[in-house]
Amino acid sequence: MPMFQQMLVSTRPKKKIDVRNLQNLLSRVHLGPREAKLAVILVFTFCWLFIALARSNAPRQKVGLVDSSLMGLATSLQQRAISGRDFQSVFGPTTQFVAWAATRITKTRSSLDAYGTIVFFFGAASAILIACMLLVCDRISWKESAVVYGLCFLLNLFFEVLDFRTALLLLNAAFAYRIIAAETMTGQTMWATVTGLLCFVSQLVTFELGIYAVVTVVCALLVGAVVTRNGWVTIGIETFVATLAAANIGLVVFFKLTSSNYGLVFDYHNYSLEILRGYHNSMGILWQLPSRQTVVLVLATSYVVGKCIMVVRKSDPAEACLFTSMAVAALVWLKTTFVISDIPHITAAFTPMIMVLGLLAAKGWESRQALVAWSLAVCGVFFAWPSLSLSAPADIVKIVRGEVPVPAAVRNLYTAEKPLEAGILPNWMSSHAADRPGVPVLSFPYENHIGVGVRRRIFAPVLESYASSTDSLQRYYIDALDRQRRAGLDVIYGADGGVIPLLGGIQGITRAPRIFEYLYRNFELASNEDHPDGHYKLRERHPARDLLMEELEFSIPRQLIDSGTFKLDAPSTCGVVRVEMQINYSKNPRIFRPSGIELSFSDSDQLVWRGSVRPLELGQTFVTYVSPLPPETFPKIFGSGPVQGVKWDKIEYRDLPSDPLGSRAKHIQITGLHCLDPQKFAASIPAQLAN
Repeated sequence: MPMFQQMLVSTRPKKKIDVRNLQNLLSRVHLGPREAKLAVILVFTFCWLFIALARSNAPRQKVGLVDSSLMGLATSLQQRAISGRDFQSVFGPTTQFVAWAATRITKTRSSLDAYGTIVFFFGAASAILIACMLLVCDRISWKESAVVYGLCFLLNLFFEVLDFRTALLLLNAAFAYRIIAAETMTGQTMWATVTGLLCFVSQLVTFELGIYAVVTVVCALLVGAVVTRNGWVTIGIETFVATLAAANIGLVVFFKLTSSNYGLVFDYHNYSLEILRGYHNSMGILWQLPSRQTVVLVLATSYVVGKCIMVVRKSDPAEACLFTSMAVAALVWLKTTFVISDIPHITAAFTPMIMVLGLLAAKGWESRQALVAWSLAVCGVFFAWPSLSLSAPADIVKIVRGEVPVPAAVRNLYTAEKPLEAGILPNWMSSHAADRPGVPVLSFPYENHIGVGVRRRIFAPVLESYASSTDSLQRYYIDALDRQRRAGLDVIYGADGGVIPLLGGIQGITRAPRIFEYLYRNFELASNEDHPDGHYKLRERHPARDLLMEELEFSIPRQLIDSGTFKLDAPSTCGVVRVEMQINYSKNPRIFRPSGIELSFSDSDQLVWRGSVRPLELGQTFVTYVSPLPPETFPKIFGSGPVQGVKWDKIEYRDLPSDPLGSRAKHIQITGLHCLDPQKFAASIPAQLAN
């Protein structure tokens, strides 16, 4: 024991020497501005990756629309189907590749098991893109970089799966700044070429992002030419556009040469625009942020724009070009919230504005008045920001405390020890997974992850069928269905509003009536078993079923230009109603978000069903379907037996409310009501008789 104590005593001076040496070493380190900025970026990027790692290991209790699409994208590329070539999707080949790469490194190589890894990959992409943006912007100091990262962490920015799109747009703006700031023609040409390729990559993430990136770069270059009074900047626009056009031509030539099913040369672009049109017509959501918070964010945006204008007038040309590009990106990206105006989209739309506010930090510290104005803007943003939370710092604390062990979390990215929670996949599918293993499966209307779960080749002409509401997309979908049906195809028909919530109260058959008609003609239930989860397997029907329509006779006791009531001549138990209508709008619906109409089915003034209809075609008569049947019962109409219907005798319709970003229906005209296959629907059993 004495010898042991002597050893301990003898080691104490060494510890003091080590600490002193460390202090001396740190005191000798002198970081210049560039080194300090690089150190800030590296430190915060590693923290960002740790946060993404912690969140990727969080348990998943439900699957959203984006989750289901990413799983379908990864599995499709595993089966050598490329988005835009072999099928259409909201997401392009770049997004598909990232999801596939995340799935590829996992042990099971199943996108269901790898979803946590997919989340981590996209979170890491956001961190890398933000770091690249700050590095490209050489006029940004380490202090401004630290402020930007602090706002990102405190306001929980860029941590959602698709937030990397916003970071990519900002990187496009940073490249546009380098085009304007280039001192030589060679440098300008080089930066314009690289920017064109980056914009092409953005287009392959989502086509919508590509459009916003083009608008941002071109507008930034035009404003930059005016600010710098340098007409040569416009040559950069020509180089940028030429590079982007050449890349697109090369892409469609590649698609045409590598796929026999790829149609016209520019089908990828045409169908991508159709998806955007379908989104605009049928996916609108009213503005959800309270008016007080909205006003504060608008004022903060006005401050950012005004401050950028002051910087442009007072600063040197290079710095003026930087803030010009960033301000243009912030304003352009606000357009993304004009159609779907829920809280997540509002948060994403205002995120670039927050980034520019952080970049303006040094300008806000130049005087006391400027500091007060900048501080008020930041405080206002903290007050109004809908996703304000300390979850990002809390995730770092979990990592530091060991609540989320880093080695185990990294290992889980490969082994997926936390699979999807029970209940996401229907129980009966485990017994059907080995049935007809070589036959592809279509999941309709929404749940692509169901097809992934049965571990068979998935088939989806339009991966997000809810976006295939336009006439041309439905024709494309049906043509692909017809080709595959002859080679063999199974369908898993899911209930509306099951695992994935009902979109805007609109049923799947309402969004894609032609696709529903095709499925109803050519497919039937594979078995008569009841499935409480509402998912049923359909197989090809021989011969095809006829579409029997019976006109529903009605009177009109009340009718205004935007509402009305139809009273049936005789009560009906029809479970699928074909509606022919036309909706005209008070404002141009191609610019403003078109609102829909609400339909209500009643039985002697007792509500039976209520839902919504959005226009499939603007300013034209269109035909769609609605069903008063319970969602879990609806797939039974594909069977040969009777389906218990619900009795109703009255339809009421009215226009849905709108907001300043939308266009309200001013004239609703319903010209026809028909019942699909009326003999199929039996009368519902009254409760007293059932007992």
